[in-house]
Amino acid sequence: MGTAPDRILTHAMVDDLRAGHRLSPWADAVYAELVAKVEDPSFPCTFGTLALRKGDLLVAFVETNDAESLRQGVCDRFIEYTDRMRSLDPVAASLHPLALFLPPPAGVRTIEEYFAFGWSLLQWVHDRDSHPWPARVASDPDDPAWSYCFGGVPLFVNFKTPAHHQRRSRRMAGGYLLLIQTRDGFDVVAGNTPQGRRARGLIRQKLAAYDTIAPYPELAHFGTADNREWKQYFVPDDNTPAHRQCPFRNSG
Repeated sequence: MGTAPDRILTHAMVDDLRAGHRLSPWADAVYAELVAKVEDPSFPCTFGTLALRKGDLLVAFVETNDAESLRQGVCDRFIEYTDRMRSLDPVAASLHPLALFLPPPAGVRTIEEYFAFGWSLLQWVHDRDSHPWPARVASDPDDPAWSYCFGGVPLFVNFKTPAHHQRRSRRMAGGYLLLIQTRDGFDVVAGNTPQGRRARGLIRQKLAAYDTIAPYPELAHFGTADNREWKQYFVPDDNTPAHRQCPFRNSG
């Protein structure tokens, strides 16, 4: 068995590596776990299922327990991903999510610890972004129109952890998963339009059936007055807010 390649891979490339036994046991297992989850007909995110079915899902593994190497590996994948997505039109880009797998961090066990660790990663990556924050995107996480940006590209980051149990949609037993999508295309395929409202309604209906707990009450629609996008990145395992204030600070 080998180790995971240090770059972004297509779905087909990962399948080839698995067939040739060229992934580590950990990388092989977490990828198989995600595929099984997304292929389940009851899985709520229809966009993720579609991306997997069409071969548009992108995959990366940062397979190290060294803290500095892990942070740098995550940053390198953000650079590679946004470089790829920048040349695509918004809808096409949003349909190419990146599944970025990390090993369970040493000493991190609880929802609160995973929350802090994940946001510390996003902060570290942001602090090393060579691109300015896009002028069209709010810079304060308390603004309804804020979203995380890297490389000049607005992103949505969905954290999945081994600490989630009731909220199956956010569980990844074998690792810490950052599921990353460009967010501009959301306003077209799932925005505040009749088609977008139907798409969101279907996803949330499936979510209520999939998880063993009611949908998180902080889920809202981007740009609406009550929306705080950061609260949807990391959703706790119950309906108690994981944190009252976003730990992210924009450094410009």
